[in-house]
Amino acid sequence: MHIADGVLTLEATLIVSIVSAGILYVGMKRLKEEHIAIAAVCSALFFVASFIHIPFGVTQIHLMLLGVIGLLVGLSGFVSIAIALILQALLMGYGGIASIGVNLFIMGVPIVLVHWLYKTALFQRLNDKVQFFLVGFIGTFFATLFLTVILYFSKAEYETAAMTILGVNSITMIIEGIVSMFLLLFIKKTYPKLLRRNLHA
Repeated sequence: MHIADGVLTLEATLIVSIVSAGILYVGMKRLKEEHIAIAAVCSALFFVASFIHIPFGVTQIHLMLLGVIGLLVGLSGFVSIAIALILQALLMGYGGIASIGVNLFIMGVPIVLVHWLYKTALFQRLNDKVQFFLVGFIGTFFATLFLTVILYFSKAEYETAAMTILGVNSITMIIEGIVSMFLLLFIKKTYPKLLRRNLHA
């Protein structure tokens, strides 16, 4: 899901990075001192989950747990993802330095969207299993959609690859939904305060 340096045009990289910087600023302003610890845990969760690769045909898919992070820390999850992406780029060579803003948009905005959707009355009418499955599914869906759109409109030669990514990651959405469901059910059973706080964040 990471875009490497040099893949996108300079214009696309700059525009998306500026938008990411703005959202990151708001996320940092909204991050309360008492929530720094859970935000750090979410950063580590994303960092580790990204290394769990599952072979799928000629490619591999990996977990991100964006929906889970969205439920736990909301908009401040943007900060968690930013830190994880910087460390991945510097230590592991994932993505790149210049493309951090783009990758942050692709994987950070879904966190915010999931956070907002989870708080809607319609979402709250669903039972826990359906809610938590959709949280994981929707987070990955939006990340895949943003990646596809950015690639599709960046360069003409990426059009086919962009549509392929959308198809391949459909299985990732289902896996993310299932993993997120079990993880969030466990969290609700052992530490429900985390999810209740999110509803009022």
